[in-house]
Amino acid sequence: MGSNLIIVVFAVVVIGGMGSIMGSILTGLGLGVIEGFTKVFWPEASNTVVFIIMVIVLLLRPAGLFGKEK
Repeated sequence: MGSNLIIVVFAVVVIGGMGSIMGSILTGLGLGVIEGFTKVFWPEASNTVVFIIMVIVLLLRPAGLFGKEK
């Protein structure tokens, strides 16, 4: 129960940056808008777009968008 939501929440935290509350909030809002537009224009890819974005962000910024590099 809720396993689909937990996976998406994990992706939001990873993209936003571990330890960044504001990053997670902004990432959740942005991914919600992107997923909504994807459902309108290409419904089959709406579940996959979050993970494609996660892969791209992790390739470019391994700490996440708002995470701090060590």
